[in-house]
Amino acid sequence: MNPAIHALLCCALLLLTPQELAEACSCATSHPQMLFCNSEFVIRARVIGEKTIPSTNTFGATIQYEIKLIKIFKGYENVTDINFVYTSAESSLCGITLYKKEYLLAGSYYANRVRIHICGLNVLWSSLSPFQIKSFTQPDVGYQRGCACKIKICGMETYDNLAPNECPCIGRQQSQILDREHACIKRRDGTCSWYPSIPDKSIYSHP
Repeated sequence: MNPAIHALLCCALLLLTPQELAEACSCATSHPQMLFCNSEFVIRARVIGEKTIPSTNTFGATIQYEIKLIKIFKGYENVTDINFVYTSAESSLCGITLYKKEYLLAGSYYANRVRIHICGLNVLWSSLSPFQIKSFTQPDVGYQRGCACKIKICGMETYDNLAPNECPCIGRQQSQILDREHACIKRRDGTCSWYPSIPDKSIYSHP
C-alpha cells in the first residue's frame, strides 16, 4: 500500500469511536480478477504456523503467519521468497484468520512486510474452480491479461452504457457463476468482454 494512503487511513481510524471502529472493516463485492489486478502480490502457500506480535499502538496486535511458499503468481519481480505474511489481530481492522491449510493469498508490501486483509484474496486453494486456477496461474490467458479492463459495478445500467474498457457485472443470483467461470479480457480491437462469452447478455444487465 502507498505510505501516504496508509497514513490517511490511520488518521481516519483514529477519529472513529469504539463502536464505529468495531464496524470499520467493510468489504465491497469484487470479482477475483479485480482483486488480482489490484494486489501487489499473489501467491500460493501453505500456512504452517502463527504467532501474535503484541503492540502498544492504537491498532493493536499483529498476527504473523509462517508459510511455506509454493508459487508466486504476481510480485515475483520484487520478492523471490516469502516466509511470513502479516495481518491485524483485530477483525474490525480487516484482520483475517487462517488455518494450517493451503491458500491463494494476495496483498501488499508495507514496512518490509507482506500484508494481507480480509477484503483481499484469501481463499482455500481447494475451493478454486479449474477456470480460476488457470486464470491465476497462466498470465497469457488469465486475469493478468485483463488488468487493463474494468468490471462495472452492478446497477441498473445495461450493456449500452458501458465504456469500451468495461465488462458489466451480473446480478446477485449469477455472481457466483461469473466469479468462478469468467474473466474480463481485452480483445484485439481494444474492447473488453467476458471470456468465455455470455450467450444471453440481457439476463446479466440487472442485479
